Amino acid sequence: MEKVSLRHVTRDDWRFILSLRNQNSVRTTCHDTSKINYSDHTLYMESLEKNSNAYHWIVTFDKMDVGYIKIIDLEFGSSIKDGYQGMGIGTKAYSLVFKEAKKLGLSKLTASVKIDRLTPLKFEEKTGWKKIGLDYKNNALYGYKLERIL
Repeated sequence: MEKVSLRHVTRDDWRFILSLRNQNSVRTTCHDTSKINYSDHTLYMESLEKNSNAYHWIVTFDKMDVGYIKIIDLEFGSSIKDGYQGMGIGTKAYSLVFKEAKKLGLSKLTASVKIDRLTPLKFEEKTGWKKIGLDYKNNALYGYKLERIL
């Protein structure tokens, strides 16, 4: 039976995280949809190392790296490698991260989903997230603000 687990991110994971971030399926969900180069990514990851309110994990499935989940200043984000969606990995990984977040003393997380991304929104709602408002960028409706009580 395949097993979903989490492990803490190390510097050795940075290239994997960048490859996930630059997948079309992930990149288009990000606020900045451009491809990120390794030097910019390294600066970002170094900033996370210095941020005491940043936590992040690699999601493994059957001992293979398949995803990345982060909580930065209570803002939740996740990505999964193409070909691994719809297999229950995200649901299990979210459950594990929520347990870890509670151990860290966190009681509430926030997230956002772009307005045109209904499948991810349904997934988030299935895993306990609630819509708490709308996001606007440049005076245009951008997405849904979500909250997850732990």
